Amino acid sequence: MGKIKRFLLKQSIKKDFAIYILFYILSSLVLSLICSEFCKSKQKQICEKYKIEYEYNRQSTKKLLYDDNSNDLSINYYTADITTLFTPSEELVYNIFGICSVIVYPISFIICIGITSILFYKRKLQKPLEILSDAAGNISDNNLDFEIIYNKQDELGKLCLSFEKMRRVLRDNNIEMWRQIEERGRLNVAFAHDLRTPLTVLKGQSEILIKYAPEMSQEKIVEIAKMMERHIARLENYVNTMNDLQRLENIEIQKKSIEIGSIVKQINSIGNSVCSTKKFLFREKPIGTIKMELDESVIMQVYENLLANAVRYAHDTIIVSVYIKENYFCITVLDDGKGFSPKDLIDATKPFYKSSEETDNKHFGMGLNICKILCEKHGGNLKLENSNGAFVTATFRS
Repeated sequence: MGKIKRFLLKQSIKKDFAIYILFYILSSLVLSLICSEFCKSKQKQICEKYKIEYEYNRQSTKKLLYDDNSNDLSINYYTADITTLFTPSEELVYNIFGICSVIVYPISFIICIGITSILFYKRKLQKPLEILSDAAGNISDNNLDFEIIYNKQDELGKLCLSFEKMRRVLRDNNIEMWRQIEERGRLNVAFAHDLRTPLTVLKGQSEILIKYAPEMSQEKIVEIAKMMERHIARLENYVNTMNDLQRLENIEIQKKSIEIGSIVKQINSIGNSVCSTKKFLFREKPIGTIKMELDESVIMQVYENLLANAVRYAHDTIIVSVYIKENYFCITVLDDGKGFSPKDLIDATKPFYKSSEETDNKHFGMGLNICKILCEKHGGNLKLENSNGAFVTATFRS
């Protein structure tokens, strides 16, 4: 039973159409023959009523005649048609059945082709066409929260599957677009918030200079100018950071086949160099000579950012692990610092985020946000946890 069901699901429309055409031909032939025979039987019934009278007339009018040119004997039979015995109404019915026995063939073919077409449409075309029509309407209305389900594997089934794939891609692109819009909105808010302080300082200092410059000593003016220079430099750094972030959003991941062993050696080497003031431990799960499709530059950029953060917050030890899980290349960085606060775990990957205890103005709180963007562009993600310190996992899809 299961094999029959699978066969019916895989049946193509071309084969189904051929079967329906064969059904149409056979059914029209059978119907026309049945109708023709029915009409002829009705004619025969009318004739049966006058058969005895017709035979009697035929027998009674036989004549034996001699040919004048010979002595041969010839017989002249009764030659009148039996229909001459019918009443007018019977003759009309008889003739109608005679006409019907002929025209029933084209009529049967027309009826059967109509019925076959309706059946073919209802059973093979109507449902998928309605599904596709509804899907097209939803897509045109910008509604992508639906699913196209059509289980048959014929040509229209494949078309429905293609529509479903297109819908998913459009939905994912829509979600990503709104995510980027929301992310850009948050970024603009954060950027505007962080610009407020240096702008306020610059405005205040400029007002002081305008109002009191003639009365100020040269040392005081130089001090104010240096303060303004520091805040101008800070504004320049903000602008450069925004430009870098814009370039990151537009970056294209360029994967190529890379032997994992070579990346592992780089990770170990960079860790020993960067963590010169801390104890660096490197843990590698057996990987062998596996090759994966990865963008090495992106992976190293994320790793260096995570490592720099770990060096800033670690008390003494930093532990880095590398492993492959399913189709993902994974790097974990653990430091023995105080770890993430509950708020950090939620907001640390947002742009320009700083913890309440952060006092270093040289850092704009973009490191983890940059790592998150690069991981997601590479098909992975960035996960923040606490495990006797800050524990960060970066994954990259091959």
